[in-house]
Amino acid sequence: MTAIRLARPEDMDAVWALVQRAVAHMRSLGNPQWGEDYPTRAHYAADQARGELYVAVDEAGTILGAVCLNQEQAPEYAPLPWAVPGPAMVLHRLAVDPAAQRRGVGRSFFQFAEAMARRLGLPVFHLDTYARNDRMQALIRSQGFTQVGQVHFDREGRPDGFPCFEKVL
Repeated sequence: MTAIRLARPEDMDAVWALVQRAVAHMRSLGNPQWGEDYPTRAHYAADQARGELYVAVDEAGTILGAVCLNQEQAPEYAPLPWAVPGPAMVLHRLAVDPAAQRRGVGRSFFQFAEAMARRLGLPVFHLDTYARNDRMQALIRSQGFTQVGQVHFDREGRPDGFPCFEKVL
């Protein structure tokens, strides 16, 4: 069974090693969503310092994945035709260790985030992923999200857009 908890400072080496494995795996699948410029270890360290980084762990305490959960929406989201604009739960930088993929870790993060949003009284969940990230898009859709548009981030080597998704809670 996968448990989700707040990341601790001592988790950061394991989180960063996991992210690097995930980046290599994504690239092997033809998905250049993440690279040297984003995300960086500093992104995850800042997430952890703010109390926004969560890790999924197995029964032995091994970290299987990491995600940042907060209410910060990219400025690029503003013109999108959201059904529910305004405050939302937002998922950032979801990484699952390639060795743990297809075992429900991603679904667990989505369920955890949705429960958190409900506790906080947030009416909606927003997120984006890269156009070539077919696996993440399939996971997002399987969790009941609808695509509302697409944004572009100025990131070298990522010419495609980032589809944006919404789930009204």
